[in-house]
Amino acid sequence: MTKGKANRKVQVVETDTHGGFRLALMNPATILFDEDEVGNLVPWQPAMTKSQEYLWKFRSQCIKDAFEIADGCEMLVLHLGDACQGNKYQQGWVSTRLSDQAVIADYNAQPWFEYKHLTHFRQVIGTQAHNAGEGSLELILVRYLQARFPKVDTQPLYHGLLEFGGVTTDYAHHGPHPGSRNWLKGNVARFYLRDFMQREIMNGKKPADLVLRGHYHMPVYELLEMKGHSSELMVLPSFSMFNDHATQATQSQNEITHGLVVFVFEDGKIVETHRMYSECDVRRVEVL
Repeated sequence: MTKGKANRKVQVVETDTHGGFRLALMNPATILFDEDEVGNLVPWQPAMTKSQEYLWKFRSQCIKDAFEIADGCEMLVLHLGDACQGNKYQQGWVSTRLSDQAVIADYNAQPWFEYKHLTHFRQVIGTQAHNAGEGSLELILVRYLQARFPKVDTQPLYHGLLEFGGVTTDYAHHGPHPGSRNWLKGNVARFYLRDFMQREIMNGKKPADLVLRGHYHMPVYELLEMKGHSSELMVLPSFSMFNDHATQATQSQNEITHGLVVFVFEDGKIVETHRMYSECDVRRVEVL
């Protein structure tokens, strides 16, 4: 029984939820506003797409499992950026009102705050294309969460280095490319992590135990040891399907991974890592 164990901490990490995009995460409880025939603002509940239904069902199970793993212990949630879709890629918007994206992102984040022992929530500012510039949409999101859940320490940032439960985490949105071919997957990440560790050691610092990144919507993992130090790098998957841009950028990749990661720390060590991933084959399969 781990309930409320003082030296046990749980750190949850997710990224690239792209609120406001019809092929990305959206809470079915989301309420927006529209105008009626005489100009009054009236509540409007956007219909879920099939992609959103799948993503929400899977993510809800991930949250349930994360709460069971936490089992009453203190929890920290890191969102690594691109909580909204932004204004660069306008095709597939849930709503043409840009501020609605921050509202959708707010609804997406709310389930984490149902956990009574959530003490901190950190929102990384992601790509300019997805936040309307200067972190605008993600800053609005944080204001919503701070007002709604004042007892939880919720903060925005670009790049963080934190210690939680005695484990250090370096986290940001942008990081290494996952690799252009399957047999090259992880090569860039390995050099990225090696460079990171070497620079920290040369500057007389201990490299972070965890280095967490998002952006590429594809999971990558690397572990390196250097001069008595050990660091793990993770690039996390998203909660978004492919749009036309992503299909082109990935050269028509046939699989996409979604999910999040739950870490359990005890006595300054990573004792459990739960990768809650789901893979989708996006090809239309026919037998004629």
